[in-house]
Amino acid sequence: MKLSKKISILFLLIFFSILWILYFLNKDFFQLETFFSNLDFIQNFISQKFLLSISIFLTLYCFLILCNFPFASLLSMINGFLFGTWIGGAISIVGGTLGAFGIFIIAKFYFLEFIRNKFLKKYSYIENYFNKNDLELMILIRIIPAAPFFIQNLILAGLGANNKKFFFTTMFGLAPWSFIFGSIGQGLEEIFLNKTELSLSLIIQPEYLIPLGFIAFLIITIILFKKNLKV
Repeated sequence: MKLSKKISILFLLIFFSILWILYFLNKDFFQLETFFSNLDFIQNFISQKFLLSISIFLTLYCFLILCNFPFASLLSMINGFLFGTWIGGAISIVGGTLGAFGIFIIAKFYFLEFIRNKFLKKYSYIENYFNKNDLELMILIRIIPAAPFFIQNLILAGLGANNKKFFFTTMFGLAPWSFIFGSIGQGLEEIFLNKTELSLSLIIQPEYLIPLGFIAFLIITIILFKKNLKV
Protein backbone atom coordinates (compact mmCIF):
# COMPACT_ATOMS: atom_id res chain seq x y z
CA MET A 1 0.00 0.00 0.00
CA LYS A 2 1.34 3.42 -0.95
CA LEU A 3 2.41 5.82 1.79
CA SER A 4 -0.09 8.48 0.67
CA LYS A 5 -2.93 5.95 0.94
CA LYS A 6 -1.80 4.91 4.42
CA ILE A 7 -1.68 8.55 5.53
CA SER A 8 -5.18 9.25 4.17
CA ILE A 9 -6.52 6.14 5.97
CA LEU A 10 -4.92 7.38 9.20
CA PHE A 11 -6.58 10.78 8.80
CA LEU A 12 -9.93 9.12 8.14
CA LEU A 13 -9.64 6.99 11.26
CA ILE A 14 -8.63 10.00 13.36
CA PHE A 15 -11.51 12.07 11.93
CA PHE A 16 -14.17 9.43 12.65
CA SER A 17 -12.67 8.69 16.08
CA ILE A 18 -12.91 12.37 17.04
CA LEU A 19 -16.55 12.47 15.92
CA TRP A 20 -17.41 9.40 17.99
CA ILE A 21 -15.61 10.81 21.03
CA LEU A 22 -17.57 14.06 20.68
CA TYR A 23 -20.77 12.05 20.42
CA PHE A 24 -20.12 10.07 23.62
CA LEU A 25 -19.09 13.22 25.50
CA ASN A 26 -22.34 14.92 24.45
CA LYS A 27 -24.63 11.92 24.31
CA ASP A 28 -27.40 13.62 26.30
CA PHE A 29 -27.76 16.21 23.54
CA PHE A 30 -28.94 13.54 21.11
CA GLN A 31 -32.10 12.68 23.00
CA LEU A 32 -35.79 13.22 22.30
CA GLU A 33 -35.98 15.45 25.39
CA THR A 34 -33.56 17.88 23.77
CA PHE A 35 -35.51 17.82 20.51
CA PHE A 36 -38.89 18.54 22.12
CA SER A 37 -37.46 21.22 24.41
CA ASN A 38 -36.37 23.10 21.26
CA LEU A 39 -39.39 22.15 19.14
CA ASP A 40 -40.89 25.67 18.88
CA PHE A 41 -37.61 27.10 17.63
CA ILE A 42 -37.16 24.27 15.11
CA GLN A 43 -40.70 24.54 13.76
CA ASN A 44 -40.46 28.33 13.45
CA PHE A 45 -37.18 27.98 11.57
CA ILE A 46 -38.74 25.42 9.20
CA SER A 47 -41.79 27.61 8.51
CA GLN A 48 -39.57 30.62 7.75
CA LYS A 49 -36.82 28.80 5.81
CA PHE A 50 -38.41 25.65 4.48
CA LEU A 51 -35.95 24.76 1.69
CA LEU A 52 -32.93 25.57 3.86
CA SER A 53 -34.37 23.34 6.60
CA ILE A 54 -34.73 20.44 4.16
CA SER A 55 -31.11 20.94 3.07
CA ILE A 56 -29.91 20.97 6.69
CA PHE A 57 -31.79 17.80 7.67
CA LEU A 58 -30.74 16.03 4.47
CA THR A 59 -27.08 16.90 5.09
CA LEU A 60 -27.34 15.87 8.74
CA TYR A 61 -28.91 12.54 7.83
CA CYS A 62 -26.22 11.88 5.21
CA PHE A 63 -23.54 12.69 7.79
CA LEU A 64 -25.05 10.38 10.42
CA ILE A 65 -25.15 7.46 7.97
CA LEU A 66 -21.60 8.16 6.81
CA CYS A 67 -20.31 8.14 10.40
CA ASN A 68 -22.46 5.13 11.36
CA PHE A 69 -24.05 6.98 14.27
CA PRO A 70 -26.73 4.93 16.07
CA PHE A 71 -29.70 7.32 15.88
CA ALA A 72 -30.31 7.58 12.13
CA SER A 73 -33.67 5.76 12.48
CA LEU A 74 -34.67 8.29 15.13
CA LEU A 75 -33.86 11.11 12.74
CA SER A 76 -35.99 9.34 10.10
CA MET A 77 -38.93 9.61 12.50
CA ILE A 78 -38.07 13.23 13.30
CA ASN A 79 -38.07 13.94 9.56
CA GLY A 80 -41.58 12.48 9.33
CA PHE A 81 -42.70 14.42 12.40
CA LEU A 82 -41.44 17.77 11.10
CA PHE A 83 -41.96 17.47 7.34
CA GLY A 84 -44.66 14.80 6.98
CA THR A 85 -44.41 11.22 5.78
CA TRP A 86 -43.61 11.96 2.12
CA ILE A 87 -41.19 14.87 2.35
CA GLY A 88 -39.61 13.45 5.52
CA GLY A 89 -39.30 10.03 3.87
CA ALA A 90 -37.73 11.60 0.78
CA ILE A 91 -35.15 13.38 2.97
CA SER A 92 -34.25 10.04 4.58
CA ILE A 93 -34.01 8.28 1.20
CA VAL A 94 -31.72 10.86 -0.40
CA GLY A 95 -29.63 11.45 2.74
CA GLY A 96 -29.35 7.73 3.47
CA THR A 97 -28.40 6.91 -0.12
CA LEU A 98 -25.69 9.60 -0.25
CA GLY A 99 -24.30 8.55 3.15
CA ALA A 100 -24.26 4.87 2.19
CA PHE A 101 -22.62 5.72 -1.13
CA GLY A 102 -19.91 7.62 0.76
CA ILE A 103 -19.19 4.58 2.96
CA PHE A 104 -19.23 2.34 -0.10
CA ILE A 105 -16.71 4.46 -2.05
CA ILE A 106 -14.38 4.82 0.96
CA ALA A 107 -14.50 1.06 1.68
CA LYS A 108 -14.07 0.15 -1.97
CA PHE A 109 -11.06 2.44 -2.41
CA TYR A 110 -9.26 1.87 0.90
CA PHE A 111 -10.39 -1.47 2.33
CA LEU A 112 -11.41 -3.66 -0.62
CA GLU A 113 -8.73 -6.32 -0.14
CA PHE A 114 -9.10 -6.26 3.65
CA ILE A 115 -12.85 -6.90 3.46
CA ARG A 116 -12.40 -9.67 0.90
CA ASN A 117 -9.64 -11.42 2.83
CA LYS A 118 -11.10 -11.07 6.33
CA PHE A 119 -14.82 -11.49 5.69
CA LEU A 120 -15.73 -12.72 2.22
CA LYS A 121 -12.99 -15.30 1.71
CA LYS A 122 -14.77 -17.71 4.04
CA TYR A 123 -18.05 -17.29 2.15
CA SER A 124 -17.01 -17.67 -1.49
CA TYR A 125 -20.50 -18.90 -2.38
CA ILE A 126 -21.83 -15.39 -1.68
CA GLU A 127 -19.40 -13.88 -4.18
CA ASN A 128 -20.24 -16.58 -6.73
CA TYR A 129 -23.96 -15.90 -6.36
CA PHE A 130 -23.36 -12.15 -6.48
CA ASN A 131 -21.43 -12.40 -9.74
CA LYS A 132 -24.44 -14.06 -11.38
CA ASN A 133 -27.27 -12.21 -9.62
CA ASP A 134 -25.80 -8.92 -8.41
CA LEU A 135 -28.88 -6.73 -8.93
CA GLU A 136 -31.30 -9.12 -7.23
CA LEU A 137 -28.99 -9.67 -4.26
CA MET A 138 -28.37 -5.93 -3.79
CA ILE A 139 -32.09 -5.16 -3.74
CA LEU A 140 -32.85 -8.10 -1.47
CA ILE A 141 -30.17 -7.04 1.04
CA ARG A 142 -31.73 -3.56 1.25
CA ILE A 143 -35.38 -4.61 1.49
CA ILE A 144 -34.75 -7.39 4.03
CA PRO A 145 -31.93 -5.97 6.19
CA ALA A 146 -30.63 -9.09 7.93
CA ALA A 147 -27.32 -7.28 8.55
CA PRO A 148 -26.81 -3.74 9.95
CA PHE A 149 -26.86 -1.02 7.27
CA PHE A 150 -23.17 -0.17 7.73
CA ILE A 151 -22.17 -3.84 7.30
CA GLN A 152 -24.33 -4.11 4.17
CA ASN A 153 -22.34 -1.27 2.60
CA LEU A 154 -19.02 -2.90 3.49
CA ILE A 155 -20.11 -6.28 2.11
CA LEU A 156 -21.26 -4.76 -1.18
CA ALA A 157 -18.00 -2.81 -1.41
CA GLY A 158 -16.03 -6.02 -0.83
CA LEU A 159 -18.04 -7.76 -3.52
CA GLY A 160 -17.02 -5.01 -5.92
CA ALA A 161 -20.57 -3.87 -6.66
CA ASN A 162 -21.07 -1.52 -9.58
CA ASN A 163 -21.30 2.11 -8.38
CA LYS A 164 -24.49 2.99 -10.28
CA LYS A 165 -26.24 -0.24 -9.32
CA PHE A 166 -25.27 0.31 -5.68
CA PHE A 167 -26.61 3.87 -5.72
CA PHE A 168 -29.99 3.09 -7.30
CA THR A 169 -30.65 -0.20 -5.47
CA THR A 170 -29.87 1.58 -2.19
CA MET A 171 -32.33 4.33 -3.06
CA PHE A 172 -34.97 1.77 -4.03
CA GLY A 173 -34.37 -0.40 -0.96
CA LEU A 174 -34.43 2.51 1.48
CA ALA A 175 -37.75 3.84 0.17
CA PRO A 176 -40.19 1.54 2.06
CA TRP A 177 -38.26 1.79 5.34
CA SER A 178 -37.92 5.58 5.07
CA PHE A 179 -41.64 6.08 4.51
CA ILE A 180 -42.49 3.64 7.30
CA PHE A 181 -40.29 5.47 9.81
CA GLY A 182 -41.61 8.78 8.47
CA SER A 183 -45.16 7.55 9.07
CA ILE A 184 -44.27 6.40 12.59
CA GLY A 185 -42.75 9.85 13.12
CA GLN A 186 -46.21 11.39 12.76
CA GLY A 187 -46.89 10.01 16.24
CA LEU A 188 -43.43 10.72 17.63
CA GLU A 189 -44.73 13.14 20.28
CA GLU A 190 -47.13 10.49 21.59
CA ILE A 191 -44.30 7.95 21.62
CA PHE A 192 -42.20 10.41 23.61
CA LEU A 193 -44.97 11.25 26.08
CA ASN A 194 -45.78 7.57 26.65
CA LYS A 195 -42.08 6.76 27.03
CA THR A 196 -42.37 4.06 24.36
CA GLU A 197 -39.04 2.44 23.58
CA LEU A 198 -37.86 2.72 19.98
CA SER A 199 -37.78 -0.87 18.77
CA LEU A 200 -38.83 -3.14 15.93
CA SER A 201 -42.20 -3.61 17.65
CA LEU A 202 -43.18 -0.17 16.33
CA ILE A 203 -43.02 -1.38 12.74
CA ILE A 204 -44.36 -4.91 13.27
CA GLN A 205 -47.79 -3.78 12.17
CA PRO A 206 -49.83 -5.10 9.21
CA GLU A 207 -49.91 -1.71 7.44
CA TYR A 208 -46.10 -1.68 7.42
CA LEU A 209 -45.25 -5.35 7.00
CA ILE A 210 -47.67 -6.10 4.15
CA PRO A 211 -46.04 -3.74 1.59
CA LEU A 212 -42.55 -4.85 2.66
CA GLY A 213 -43.53 -8.49 2.43
CA PHE A 214 -45.09 -7.97 -0.99
CA ILE A 215 -41.93 -6.33 -2.37
CA ALA A 216 -39.76 -9.09 -0.86
CA PHE A 217 -42.09 -11.72 -2.36
CA LEU A 218 -41.74 -10.19 -5.83
CA ILE A 219 -37.94 -10.13 -5.58
CA ILE A 220 -37.71 -13.73 -4.32
CA THR A 221 -40.12 -14.83 -7.06
CA ILE A 222 -37.94 -13.15 -9.70
CA ILE A 223 -34.83 -14.87 -8.32
CA LEU A 224 -36.49 -18.32 -8.23
CA PHE A 225 -37.96 -17.84 -11.70
CA LYS A 226 -34.55 -16.85 -13.04
CA LYS A 227 -32.99 -19.96 -11.49
CA ASN A 228 -35.66 -22.20 -13.04
CA LEU A 229 -34.97 -20.74 -16.46
CA LYS A 230 -31.30 -21.72 -16.12
CA VAL A 231 -32.06 -25.33 -15.17
